[in-house]
Amino acid sequence: MRLNPIKRTILEIMAKESQPRKPKDIAKKVGLNFSSCMMHILGLKKAGYVSSPEKGYYQVTDLARETLKRKVSKEVAASLLSPVTPEKTFYFYVGINQYLGLQANSLPDFCEKIKTADINSVEFHFSRKDFERWLESIGDQELAKKMGIIRETEASGEELRRMVYEATRTRCDELMNLSESS
Repeated sequence: MRLNPIKRTILEIMAKESQPRKPKDIAKKVGLNFSSCMMHILGLKKAGYVSSPEKGYYQVTDLARETLKRKVSKEVAASLLSPVTPEKTFYFYVGINQYLGLQANSLPDFCEKIKTADINSVEFHFSRKDFERWLESIGDQELAKKMGIIRETEASGEELRRMVYEATRTRCDELMNLSESS
């Protein structure tokens, strides 16, 4: 079964949960009505991506977790970790025309800068989807998608910073491992 964007999003949101969830909770997080979400969940269950450990509750299977891990080549991983051109550098602002004098020229650099950037800058860029657009521009669709999932949590302040940092750090570690593999 090839996952369409909605089914993939449902699985990604469910995969972040540590406990089985009710379909209405999943529908709310995904932004679908209950009937539509339930239809997708049942299709995912039939395909083996979702199980129902108890009546009315659903969770992802190991097959779903493995499917969600997109395979990246050693070369692509190294490229995603490499410095970008000045045109693709991320510049931190706290508002329109309010540059902080802080920039990130690679994914690892971005990860480090997120830890100390003014929280107002983190919230400003996150609310505008700037992180997602930048990540897409450097070729990391996977991390851009994770930022979209973080958006669903409606986190703010230091919790938002922590989530963005952890997602970015995890991705950098994953890419580093791939780029160093033989």
